[in-house]
This record gives sequence, C-alpha cells and structure tokens, in this order.
Amino acid sequence: MKRFVLQVLISVLALQTSVRAQEINPDYEADSAVTRSTDGLQQVAARVELSREVSNILTRMTDFISSASAYTIVANMANEVLQKDGQTLEFGTKITASLRRPSQANVRFDNRDGDSVTIVLDGDTISVFSIIENTHVYDTTRQPGDIDASFVFLAEHLGTPDQLNYFFSIDLTESMKRMVKSGYYVGKAMIAGILCDNLALRNEDADVQMWVEKGDKPVPRRMIVTYKNLEGHPQFRAQFEEWNFSPNFSETVFSYSPPADADRISFFQDTPVDE
Repeated sequence: MKRFVLQVLISVLALQTSVRAQEINPDYEADSAVTRSTDGLQQVAARVELSREVSNILTRMTDFISSASAYTIVANMANEVLQKDGQTLEFGTKITASLRRPSQANVRFDNRDGDSVTIVLDGDTISVFSIIENTHVYDTTRQPGDIDASFVFLAEHLGTPDQLNYFFSIDLTESMKRMVKSGYYVGKAMIAGILCDNLALRNEDADVQMWVEKGDKPVPRRMIVTYKNLEGHPQFRAQFEEWNFSPNFSETVFSYSPPADADRISFFQDTPVDE
C-alpha cells in the first residue's frame, strides 16, 4: 500500500516527466510572427537579443509579483507525455496556491484523474498530505528556509514543477534576467477576455511564449514553454486563471495537523523525517 501511495503522489507532482510536443504548425513560422508584431517592421536581429520593450514589460511583471507580501494563484498546467507505444497524451494539473512572505504557503495540486496533493509551509515545517483510496496519508520535514528555498527543496525531492516555482520567488526579477537571453514583442492579444502583451522569449534550452496582462496588474496570464533541445520538442503550458493580491486568509490555511487515523509515509526519501 505504501509503495502504491508513493507512486500516486509522484504522479500528481511530477510534471517534469518525459514529454513530447504536438506537431508544429507549418503555417506558423517565427518570421511571420515578427511580421505580425505591432509595427510590422521588426528586424531579424530582434530575435537574437532582448528588446527594450520586452525587457521593460518583464521587469514590470517581475517587480510587481516580487513586491507582493501575500497573494493567491489559480493555474491550470499541462504537459504532453510520450507513451511507450509512441502515442502522445496530454496530462494536466490544477494548482491553487496561497502565499504569505517570507515563509508560508499552501499549494494544492489537483490532477485530472481525481488525485490531489497539498503542500503546506508554516514557516518551520513542510507538510505534504493526500487522500488516496479513502486513506489520509502525509509526511513532514523541517522547512529549509523561506518560500524560495522551500520550493527549490520540493522540486529536488518531490518533483514539484520548477516552472511554477519562479512565480513564487522573491528574486523573480533576477531569475528572469538570468533565464531570458533574447526576445521580441509579438503584439497585443486577448487571453480569457483580458488584454495582454504577447512576448516571444528564448534561451539556450527553451522557447517561451508569454502573455502578460496590460495595465496596473502586469501578471502572466498564459505561458508556453518548448524545450527545443529535447527529442520531440516537449511543451509545458500554464493558464493563470486568477491572481489575487488582497487575499483574506483563514487562520488555518498555513497550518496542518494530521487526523488521528492518518497514515504517515516517507515522501521525502533522501531526507530525515522529524518526529
């Protein structure tokens, strides 16, 4: 039973599995994307360096998120996963996150197959729990530091998606500067009824398309990451449905106490569990 539960937990959290992208639309080429940008006259050189316009949009976005002391996010994420028989399937997870800096968080992962996992950071302890086959299972370990350090730890030990971790980081501006090597402005676009700036970004490993809300709340509304150096060009996609920067947290959202009949299982395989 414990082995089965651990496998289910990993399947819910591990969004970095081997993935394969859908066939690229031959009618959509990078050059045509440049042509469709707002002025229609951007040069090819814009694709090998970060334009000032894109840099300003990214800096506004990252500074805005990093400066928030508390917020909530609801996002739907998906990967295409290559099966052993060669067929590519899409698997997805809904993430509902509450964060209060510097060290408290509650993140729930709801898989499309019905399984779910919740991670709670109370400032001292990381708790992970799930209900699988009517059994409440959980584990705890010492929290290694603030939210940033804790989600780096979780990505290493549980496979939580590091694409999302960037948006939890207080150092988001510096992280984005290190990651983005080139980019250009594609144009304006509507995402779920919200007017956004459409950005095309690149580094050595990935191509990223990001839609950032225009106006006083410059948050990402959609993101597609294509890992261009991996076989099949696997994609990760995220749709950010909600951003709330004035949350009204309950007293218990950043705390966890296992029920009396809960089964404790070692999720943190390489980490000593605090008793």
